[in-house]
Amino acid sequence: MVNFLIPLLAGLSVSAAADTAGTSACSNISTQLGSSKVNSNTYSLAYSDSTEYWNSLQDDYKPACIVYPHNAQDVSKALQAIRVADSRFAIKAGGHNPNTFYSSVDKGVLLDLSSMTEKSYDPDTTLATYQPGGVFGDLYEYYVKYNRTVVGARLAGVGTGLALGGGMSYLSPQYGMACDSFRELEIVLPSGEIVTASDKSNPDLFFASRGGGGNAYGVVTKYTVQSRPIGQLYAGNLIYLFAQKDEVIDAIGNFIKYNTDPKAAIIGTYEKLPTPDLNLNIDEAIIMFLVYDGEDPGDAFKNFTSIPSLLNTMSIKTYPEVVDMPIPMSTELSRGANMFRVGVHRPENGSYENALDVWRNWAESNKGRYTLLSLDFQPVPKSLTDASKAQGGNAMQMPDGPWFWLNYLITTPPGMSEPDYKAVQASYRDMVASVGNADDLPLFINDASHDQNPLQTFSTFSKLQEIKKKYDPDNFFADKTGGWSFA
Repeated sequence: MVNFLIPLLAGLSVSAAADTAGTSACSNISTQLGSSKVNSNTYSLAYSDSTEYWNSLQDDYKPACIVYPHNAQDVSKALQAIRVADSRFAIKAGGHNPNTFYSSVDKGVLLDLSSMTEKSYDPDTTLATYQPGGVFGDLYEYYVKYNRTVVGARLAGVGTGLALGGGMSYLSPQYGMACDSFRELEIVLPSGEIVTASDKSNPDLFFASRGGGGNAYGVVTKYTVQSRPIGQLYAGNLIYLFAQKDEVIDAIGNFIKYNTDPKAAIIGTYEKLPTPDLNLNIDEAIIMFLVYDGEDPGDAFKNFTSIPSLLNTMSIKTYPEVVDMPIPMSTELSRGANMFRVGVHRPENGSYENALDVWRNWAESNKGRYTLLSLDFQPVPKSLTDASKAQGGNAMQMPDGPWFWLNYLITTPPGMSEPDYKAVQASYRDMVASVGNADDLPLFINDASHDQNPLQTFSTFSKLQEIKKKYDPDNFFADKTGGWSFA
């Protein structure tokens, strides 16, 4: 009986220690920042809002307290208090990374950056500056009054942390990834020191922060980025029956291989619902996102518009309207038990057709184990990789396009048991792995599952490991918060 109790008591001891560390950190932070910036009331609306995530499974984790810093100094004091207490913690901006503990924490301290929403525009330099709170939709609405925008998310409700993992935009074929537009970052290091990272100041840290692992090296508290001109766009969705799947996949493949207009961008999405199809294809649909930076796309989208569609919403739109497609607030409406996986391929040897067939076969064989599946084709044209290199490149050091990323989304049913959840995720993982990846291309951090270890696919991985070691020498961030593996 005693032997049986030893591991049980040990588990209770670890849990109690976690509770004590989190509570101690919260008390110290409250003393440092004032009680108005610290919330331990699990029944409050503010607490509930802060612990709500796009992957709703993360909602179950309950921090000992939530801290709402207003500036880098607040973040610095909070990190130092967390370090002294030896508590776990997490950094939350938009909360859209679905991986466990990447922006959530249980019993530790949650730093919710939503109060950090200052932004500005300098017409002399055309540089834009913003804090990490809020979402990209807020930024687009702010900068559009200057006829400018920033390179960021393709959905309005996604937070600014997306840019630290690379950040794909409808404007990326012209201007590179979101991280390529960084010009200067204010970063709070794991030690609590506040530094500036740029080409001239801490250039290694600046390099790593451009797509090299998010908050792995510190907490970014201010972005200075190159803004871009923006006017009216020709954009919308085309929705097809699945009967057109072969025609659409051919059009996607041709766009990836042959489009040379950097103002034209697409996402090709294949959607699968768990409902019986009754031979009517009501469980499947294809939704194309077509965006042209200008009012006249010419023939850029001809291969898509020539295919008969159920719905065509192409029209002149503002940029804030574009990022609300297909319906306003779609990021909020899509909340659920969501998980991403990612693939990367060159457009040769039938790679896109094969991926689609493997994914669809899995979907047909696993009815009832998901509420939504989505397979998204995301082209990386040469104009994008050229634009990235022209700005010094990012942590991926992206090889020349064209190639493409695949995003595999699975949403599992609410209330699924833990064994069933693990089983379906393992099966989905194996399906994605069976498609394979191009050996010489990087996986996309924004769409990766933790076990895919995307950093290890970067040609710069050993350099990133050294930078991580330099700025987090005692593994404080590595041990006390979630994130990508540098092992």
